[in-house]
Amino acid sequence: MSLGKVVSIIIAVTSVVIILSFLTLESKYSYTIALIGSSIIIFAFLIWLNDKHFNEQINMRVFSIADKKFIEDVITRQMNMHGITKVVEKDNTVEYYRGKHLAGKVKFRTDDRGEPVKIDGKYIIEVEAPEYILHNIDHEVWSIIGKQK
Repeated sequence: MSLGKVVSIIIAVTSVVIILSFLTLESKYSYTIALIGSSIIIFAFLIWLNDKHFNEQINMRVFSIADKKFIEDVITRQMNMHGITKVVEKDNTVEYYRGKHLAGKVKFRTDDRGEPVKIDGKYIIEVEAPEYILHNIDHEVWSIIGKQK
């Protein structure tokens, strides 16, 4: 169930409780419940707005990877779990589309000749995606690091 549906349910239930309190309780209790209920409604709406803005915001992370297979194993799998319909591999980029919209991109840092940069045997990649996908990738990277030690 998405956060928007949960917020809608919270607002609907709180509104019903407020209305029922005015019909069945003394006015001093009804006003108290209305004040608390309005605070709950406003708080739930603000959480929804914050989550929507934060999660859909496109950000970037820079990773160093030893093998290009990492992109397929970790990044593409995370992007697929979030509704990616098409993957386009170009020269030094991998683009992820959700429908017709670009949802994320992996770009290799390149040198003057256009070749991917390798430092200590590792490629440097820039991953641009919504924050919630980057967050999942971060967790998986740390999980991989923890298993290697």
